[in-house]
Amino acid sequence: MTRIETNVDYDRLLSTAGGAEERQVIFKELAHTDLFFLLTRVLHRRDADNDWVFDRAREYQAAPDEYLDLWWREGYKSSIITFAGIIQGLMNDAERTYGIFSFTRPVAKSFLRQIKVELETNKALVEIASDVFWQDPKKEAPKWSENDGLVVRRKGNPKEASIEAWGLVDGQPAGPHFTDLHYEDIVTEDTVRTPEMIAKTTKAFRLSLNLGVRGGRRRACGTRWHYADTYGTIIEDGILTPRIWTATKDNTFTGEPWLLTPEQLAKKINDMGPYIAACQLFLNPTEESLQALKEEWLRYWRADRYKGLNLYILCDPASSKKVGSDYTVFILIGLGSDRNYYVINWIRDRLTLTEKANILFKWHQQYQPVNVGYEQYGMQADIEHFRDRMERDNYRFGISSVAGKLKKFDRIARLIPPFSQGRIYIPETSPYTQYDGKTIDLTRAFVNDEYKAHPFEVHDDMLDALSRILDEDFNAVFPQGEVIDPLKLRTPVDDQYNPLTWGMED
Repeated sequence: MTRIETNVDYDRLLSTAGGAEERQVIFKELAHTDLFFLLTRVLHRRDADNDWVFDRAREYQAAPDEYLDLWWREGYKSSIITFAGIIQGLMNDAERTYGIFSFTRPVAKSFLRQIKVELETNKALVEIASDVFWQDPKKEAPKWSENDGLVVRRKGNPKEASIEAWGLVDGQPAGPHFTDLHYEDIVTEDTVRTPEMIAKTTKAFRLSLNLGVRGGRRRACGTRWHYADTYGTIIEDGILTPRIWTATKDNTFTGEPWLLTPEQLAKKINDMGPYIAACQLFLNPTEESLQALKEEWLRYWRADRYKGLNLYILCDPASSKKVGSDYTVFILIGLGSDRNYYVINWIRDRLTLTEKANILFKWHQQYQPVNVGYEQYGMQADIEHFRDRMERDNYRFGISSVAGKLKKFDRIARLIPPFSQGRIYIPETSPYTQYDGKTIDLTRAFVNDEYKAHPFEVHDDMLDALSRILDEDFNAVFPQGEVIDPLKLRTPVDDQYNPLTWGMED
């Protein structure tokens, strides 16, 4: 049946009941067995009375467990799966214990809080499930708080509350074992900021699987933030089966929306930007059409001659040599009188402070650059060492801090015009032996790991360092160059100048 037919059927069943008592029996039966009815009629979510929610509620109720439900942001997944789903689960089996896990505990508590308030204020819900829910839970329940969890009426006395809220990375417990492991928003923007954070979140998820019971239930729901995020690992390793719903019926930016109007969707995409929209609305952080840097824009050169170029050294230092941390990047770039940018040399490695100094001083002595730009956020920790080195070596040069208010994504976006115009040249090949003894081609690493993967790259250190050449405060300038006279026209002497014949004689 369609949603409209189903609503008509609800009304028919309730209106034709033989008295209030029979009506209450029907109402109770529908609430226990029909998730859409519970959400819209008992939990008073009339906003959820639409075809999208109807279809998703039916789908989820038919197969709630061992799925990773990745739905577009504002797709009612929390309302259906976490809010109504957990309430109905306890209505049908008060002995179940739910562990709600989110990235941080405060986020998990927000989901528990919604359920807590509903069980305290919804008298109709308590009436149809009086064998499970308390009339006055604040006074009657053994536990009833966001910190300790919620305990409903039950026969058993496990140490776990009926519902508890925990952080996955922040505040994961060690002792409880829940019948239901319920994951909601374990991946956020904060969990994908660095490769270390992605790995930490994934490890925490794997550890949390030990907090279930033998034969227990597992489910997760959320939205994507990065192609290598924890949800990606869950899918790749087959831990849960993905159930993915994007904002449009054909999964494209221009497709027909499921719930929003085309105008509302277009505004969301515009407000979010392509990267966030791809993740949050289309669950596809590797959408090829969103690649901001195109492979055909790349230009290569031999990088063996740099006469006539204004040379600059740029450094984006990492604060750690730890595996998984960002790399330290040095780039030597030359600006030509042809208004092009030429990458002459570059290094991407995990370096100690001494190794950074060795490279910086060696390059400065070898290339004699116009200026040196050093990322401000790493400069303070390094500059004292460099100054001491200058005193010891009796070799001094200026170092400019590069900062600015732009976010990294926006800084890198400034490279799009010069790349698209074919004005940035990178070395044809750049063999380099890195910290682990492995020799790699840094040109290939740049192209494959950063350029082609942008804006969804795991590392973007080389792109970010390269973008600093465009900082206005750094004031990199192109050389004037020599006067080129391909027709060998001389500069005329005023008294010899005839505009009709000048430059045409033998």
